[in-house]
Amino acid sequence: MAPSSTEQDIFDAALTVFARHGKKGARMQQIADAADINKSMLHYYFRSKSDLYEAVFGHAVERFMASFDHDALRDADSFAELLRRFIDGYVAFCQAHTDIMQLIVSENLRGGPLLGEHLQRLEKTGEKAPPHIFRSAIESAIETGEIRPVDPDQTLLTIIATCIFPFVARPTAQIMLSPTASDWDAFLQARKEHIFDVVYHGLKHPAVSSPPPA
Repeated sequence: MAPSSTEQDIFDAALTVFARHGKKGARMQQIADAADINKSMLHYYFRSKSDLYEAVFGHAVERFMASFDHDALRDADSFAELLRRFIDGYVAFCQAHTDIMQLIVSENLRGGPLLGEHLQRLEKTGEKAPPHIFRSAIESAIETGEIRPVDPDQTLLTIIATCIFPFVARPTAQIMLSPTASDWDAFLQARKEHIFDVVYHGLKHPAVSSPPPA
């Protein structure tokens, strides 16, 4: 069932506050003020800050998973095509949903218990998260000789970290890379191409031809 208008306002406000202050630093009054409701109304929908945080985090993870075209990832004709789609999807989501990525990073910094719970719940449904799909593709590409033998887990982590880092450290990046990063959208488009170029050519088996430019 879709959330009511008030619930959606609470979700949006809570996401912003939790992303900025983390679960520990956020206050229910801040969230109520951001949602333009009183604190009693907020507690009518969510009895505690923990209940609200869990609901918002679950909603954020679902939006992240839904942002990827799972069929497109599975149906890619080559590892190069899958890599490009994975990078494009990750960066595009981070770009469009900065608050969600900040929330997920914050949850990781506090130990990630909720993230683990949601991923385990997803696996029980038989649906694989995009990183798991991509990890399987790395193993297949090694077996077929498209890429050289590498550690799939380390490779996956390297790619994800490379995609996320500009958003985690945007102020630093814009100071260090000014004026290159002054046009943020253009910088991110170039960033996607750079990540693909560095990762693919670092992994590609010498006998495999390079893919054409995107």
